[in-house]
Formats: sequence, structure tokens, C-alpha cells
Amino acid sequence: MAKGMRVKLNYVVSRDPDTGAEVTRLTPPEVTCHRNYFYQKCFFNDGSHLLFAGEFDGHWNYYLLDIAKAEAIQLTEGAGDNTFGGFLSPDDSALYYVKNDRTLREVNLQTLAEREVYRVPDEWVGYGTWVANSDCSKLVGIEIAASDWTPLNDWKLFHDFFHKGPHCRLLRVDLESGASSMIHEEKIWLGHPIYRPFDDNTIAFCHEGPHDLVDARMWLVNEDGSNVRKVKDHAEGESCTHEFWVPNGSALMYVSYLKGKQGRMIYRFNPDTGVNEAVMPMPACSHLMSNFDGTLLVGDGSGTPVDVKDTGGYTIDNDPYLYVFDVAQKSYFRVARHDTSWATFANSRQVTHPHPSFTPDDGAILFSSDKDGKPALYIAKLPGQRTLLQA
Repeated sequence: MAKGMRVKLNYVVSRDPDTGAEVTRLTPPEVTCHRNYFYQKCFFNDGSHLLFAGEFDGHWNYYLLDIAKAEAIQLTEGAGDNTFGGFLSPDDSALYYVKNDRTLREVNLQTLAEREVYRVPDEWVGYGTWVANSDCSKLVGIEIAASDWTPLNDWKLFHDFFHKGPHCRLLRVDLESGASSMIHEEKIWLGHPIYRPFDDNTIAFCHEGPHDLVDARMWLVNEDGSNVRKVKDHAEGESCTHEFWVPNGSALMYVSYLKGKQGRMIYRFNPDTGVNEAVMPMPACSHLMSNFDGTLLVGDGSGTPVDVKDTGGYTIDNDPYLYVFDVAQKSYFRVARHDTSWATFANSRQVTHPHPSFTPDDGAILFSSDKDGKPALYIAKLPGQRTLLQA
């Protein structure tokens, strides 16, 4: 198989044993497939097509699924795709992704023609998830000095890399011309750069590493590199993680958890006022994402975090559920079991993570799981009968 080849999928529909929700497995459990990162656009605006990664061709490449036809077309080929960071353009015309940690590429979804938008200089390595602004005219990304770089294939390497203090820089790339400029650099591990939706002047990024060792995880910077500021001072024993912008740009939301505590807290930060607000408590979810206006949130129950140094101090019971949180009611309900292992698989720390997000109509949840074999894609409809819970 190669770019342009088509794969016919056989969906498997079941009922969740605990909630009764309809759950559809889209991809076969004998072929590694996963979704992109949870805040990157993966659905067409009308919900008709879905971007995902699959190993049908022997490599992890991008595919575009026509959901009604259960047929996927291969968009990329060969080794080296960053299959977590890719995203669809707002007008559903193109895929953007990074190849071999070196080149940012654009794929025309009609013709499958591919062009190199930007090439990382030889002395740097393209790292992590690169995120576009709202009109997809530019994006922000992280580059790490090649002399400091180590492939982060497991959690021990993740921990070790933090202590190295790698030279990192946050840059902006124009998606039309490929011109780039540096916004911010430090001799500290930087990650998760995200433009604030509808506000190109505000960019969030993080200090990466074991959550209980970083000084403060979440930071903001103006696009011109000025006004670097901290989102939150961590309390004693507090870790923060998986921050994201509400898609309408109203707030930065994130998960906070405390050493020795089972539950977690959802927070919302207003970048205009600088106020952090505790939204509601929640079960021990790892990732969190909202619908467009932040009225609904979805999280994936998890176990003891692996991205802390003191795992004994943060030990928690494993939680196998997907949850939807109603912010106005400060209540939540179980959607379905994800039952993923959270294991490192095929040299990837991320591929078994659910990374849940809403479908465009807010009626279902997209997630990854290895519960049936190798990692696969699932869509769980929100259950009709919902037992509202309070944390």
C-alpha cells in the first residue's frame, strides 16, 4: 500500500456493560491505530471524515476516514510521521504534520499533493505537537538542540531528559511562506506550545518533565517574545497537567492534583484577568478537553501517574471510565469504559492513551484504547440514561 490507497474498515458496535452507551470500534485490533493529540483538529467540520494514524502500510501513517462509507484513504507514506501532532486545516482542505522530526509538511486532501512548508535546521530537532492559530496562517512549535536530543521512547528517558536541561526554543512558522522566527528560548525543557484561539498575541507553553519536579508547568508569552509570565504557582505537593485552550479562546483549562489525594480538580485560567478559578472536583482523570464553549468537558480515568518522580506519593486506584463534566451543574456522568492499559507500546509513551475529545456535534466521544488488542480508535455515544455524580 502507499499514499492514495484505500482501506475498507469493518466497524464493531457494542453496548458498554456499565452505562449502556453505544460504542463503535472503527479500526481492527490487530493493526495499530490511534488518534492525534486531543486538542488537534481531527474531524471535518460536519463530522463526516476523521483523521487518524494507522499501521496498515508497515509504518504509522495518516489516513482520512469517510465515516459513512467506512473507507479510509492513505494520506502519507514511509517512516517518520509524527502521528500525534498532525491536524486538519479549519476549511478541511489540508493536513499539516511533521516528518522525521525535520520537515513540516502540508498534504492537499483533494489531490494528495505534498509540499514542504518548513525545514528544521540541522542543529535542531522538531519536537512534540505543533499548533496552528485559528485561521491556520501560522503555527507555533518547539525545537530542541540536536546536541541535547534523545528519543523519548519510555518514561525513564522522559525523567532523565528533564534533568539534562535541554536547550529549547519556541518558534513561529508562517504556513504560506515557511518563514520562521524565534519567540522564546531557555535551557529548560519546553513543550506544548498553543496559540490562544482568536488571539494570536497570546501563546501558552509548558515547562515539561515530571510534574512534581517542574518549577511551574504552565506559562504564557506574547507572540513577539515579551511578557513571559507564569499561569500558576504550584501549591505544596501540587502538580498540574494537560492544559488546553477552550476552543472559543475564553480560558486556559488544566488538571490539578495533590500528593496523597485520589481525586483531582479542574481549573480555569482567565488570561485577561489573570484569575485562576477552581471549576469543580473530578475523579482521577489524566487528559481533559472541552467542547467549543467550555460548557462540557471530557476526561479519561487513569491510574498512578507515570510522569512524576515520587510515584509512591501519588499512588491512586485505576479508573477505567470516560467521563463527561457539566460545568454549569458541577456534576458529571460516566460515558463508557475505555479500559486501556496505558502501557508503553512500540516505543511510544502515548499510543495507548485515550486522549478523548468530543465529536463536532458534542454527541459522542472519540478515543483510543488497546482493550481489544493493539491500540484502536473508538467512538462512544453519550448514553441516553445518565447517572449524575458529584465528586
